[in-house]
Amino acid sequence: MTTVLKNAVLSAGRVVMRHVPKSRTRLDRLAIEGGTPVRDIRWRPWAPEDTDRRGQWRRSVGPALRDVFLSGVEGLPQPRQREFAEQWAAYCGCRHALLLPHGTDALRFALAALFDHDGLDYGGEVIVPNLSFIASATAAWDRRFGVALVDVDRATLNLDARRVEEAIVPGQTRAILPVHQFGQPADMTALRAIASKYGLKIIEDAAQAHGASWENVRVGTLGDAAAFSFQSAKNITSGEGGILTTNDTVVFERAHALHNAGRAYGVGGRWEHATLGWNCRPTEYQAALLLHRFKRFPAQQAIRKRNFTRLRELLATVRAVEPMAVDPRVSEHGMYMFVMRYRPEACGGAPLDVFLEALRGEGAPVHRCYVSTIAEQPAVRLLREKRPDYVRVLPSPVSDEAVTSIIYIANSVFLGSADDMNDIRDAIVKVERAFAVRRGAST
Repeated sequence: MTTVLKNAVLSAGRVVMRHVPKSRTRLDRLAIEGGTPVRDIRWRPWAPEDTDRRGQWRRSVGPALRDVFLSGVEGLPQPRQREFAEQWAAYCGCRHALLLPHGTDALRFALAALFDHDGLDYGGEVIVPNLSFIASATAAWDRRFGVALVDVDRATLNLDARRVEEAIVPGQTRAILPVHQFGQPADMTALRAIASKYGLKIIEDAAQAHGASWENVRVGTLGDAAAFSFQSAKNITSGEGGILTTNDTVVFERAHALHNAGRAYGVGGRWEHATLGWNCRPTEYQAALLLHRFKRFPAQQAIRKRNFTRLRELLATVRAVEPMAVDPRVSEHGMYMFVMRYRPEACGGAPLDVFLEALRGEGAPVHRCYVSTIAEQPAVRLLREKRPDYVRVLPSPVSDEAVTSIIYIANSVFLGSADDMNDIRDAIVKVERAFAVRRGAST
């Protein structure tokens, strides 16, 4: 199907859907049972992250990548990498930033640089939330740090400061690695107080929290170092990518040497290696794409915020789901994922997978979140057996429960309209009512 024909079909579909009576789209039986869905995504797809890719390519992205190609400078000396890093550091409000190929690189180099640790022997222990993407822990293991997996707060699913303090082993614990989960900063006030009390470092895992702020201070500046991700699902992306931020010049220069084959920052030549290092330099194409997308980022975040807030309001009286609480000290949410806890008691006890199947039938873009804690991932269970000295698992009842109940809506959906948020609410309410009716009929 040609692009013109496809657009015509989609346009016609939208017209048809606008004239479908609400009784047909809202009140009939579930779509998975032959009813009409709240939203037929064949005709009304959810907003893509970039709605004008051809225009962007023509006006900005294509010329930028062409300039990189024609310049002959696709890597070193990295002028565009430095340009983007300077812009990101200024945005976060910190002194230094280092663009890297992946967010995991930013985490592992932050740890190595903070402790001047070559990774050739045991580096001590890092406290990591048991509910997170596995890279929060594997970055530490890569540098031969041990990991203590601790529980999260039930309301926010961020690292629980009380559990952190209970987990500290003097002489063994060296750092806290809070994850700003789903876009919401962790309780950095409490965590910094604990770090100060015990002489620990803090590495922020800000992979999901671009633009977020805690008490009017942007993440990326709240610890000793931080790591962001530009992987393809993130709010700003280059397909893959990451960046390290810090206010500590020594830490930045160590990290720079680590990513540049051990060459000392600002001195020395191509064949001089002052320390152990690796080649983890990004390409200039990556930096050029980020420079383009960063210009659009603030406006996109404003749209996400408007829709994110609206959906929270729309779901305030819905029983089937419980959106994660937002700490009042969070001055800006990163809005990476809209995460909710499923309440089966409001849906006749229907299992989570059944609830999600019904929602997807209604066209709702709701998905299951983590299916396991870090401790119960197959790779980590094997590591616990082989190298128990590198893994310490603290009781994590909140994390254990969360992986059975949390669901999410991706950040790209929030680049849509207010009507999109209405459709999500209507789909959830429709499924809730249908399942609740069945419960009433069966009792």
